[in-house]
Amino acid sequence: MEFKRAVGTRRTTRYYQAWRPVEKEKVQKILHAARLQSHHGNAQEVRKAVVITKGETPDAVRDGLIDAVYNQPQAHQAPVAIVWCTDMAGWEPLRPALLKLIEAGALTSSYGWSEEFVDSVVMKTPDFNVLAGDVEFAKWLSSFECGLGVGSALLAATDEGLGTGLVTGRREQIRELLKMPESVIPTQIQLVGYAAEGTEAGGQRPRPDFEDLYFDGTWGNSIQSDQNVVDELSEAGMIQAAAPLPHRKAELRALAGMFGLPE
Repeated sequence: MEFKRAVGTRRTTRYYQAWRPVEKEKVQKILHAARLQSHHGNAQEVRKAVVITKGETPDAVRDGLIDAVYNQPQAHQAPVAIVWCTDMAGWEPLRPALLKLIEAGALTSSYGWSEEFVDSVVMKTPDFNVLAGDVEFAKWLSSFECGLGVGSALLAATDEGLGTGLVTGRREQIRELLKMPESVIPTQIQLVGYAAEGTEAGGQRPRPDFEDLYFDGTWGNSIQSDQNVVDELSEAGMIQAAAPLPHRKAELRALAGMFGLPE
């Protein structure tokens, strides 16, 4: 799938083919997509995940996770759940991670990077070394960095022809259930499976107007959306027909009947 079409086709899937397993290869591709995403200071060990698989993970663990996400029907249906986490201990090897970037030629001497600069400036500056500053900022940045990876994981699942979506849950319960150390904070749970609903899922979700989100030079000075760009992205599949599509209510009635859910 072309990138723009993957972006446009991604939906939060809420109905999964519970009987159809997901190939392990596809799950690994999703994880690789997150692993290769950008990360502050190259501290890649901050972003981690636990994969829960129906029929392989012990039932008590999977059932506990479903309970922790408030027994949402899609969590029962999805064969795979990826519990995305931040590990604050992952910031500790920041120095060697930065030195690896210097060695790889990603951080260059022409921009002032050196081992001395890392030791005398970077490791002592809270904006770079988050463990040297406010812990709340460190947690915020960790969640941001985790989100970068999860965004890629969602697109990778879509690219593989899978349904996917995020659900939230009781984080302390999830941490205890999965025996996570204190440094780990569960964030969101990505459900993965083959969609029982159509890939359109009723159409592209409502979004704020472009002009309300993006500004030029100063806050409030809206960038005007270019119709030629909109037309190009529509042709490429990034911008698709908006919800609700005419058949959506009938589809939802059929899905409710399939899964024994109220209409």
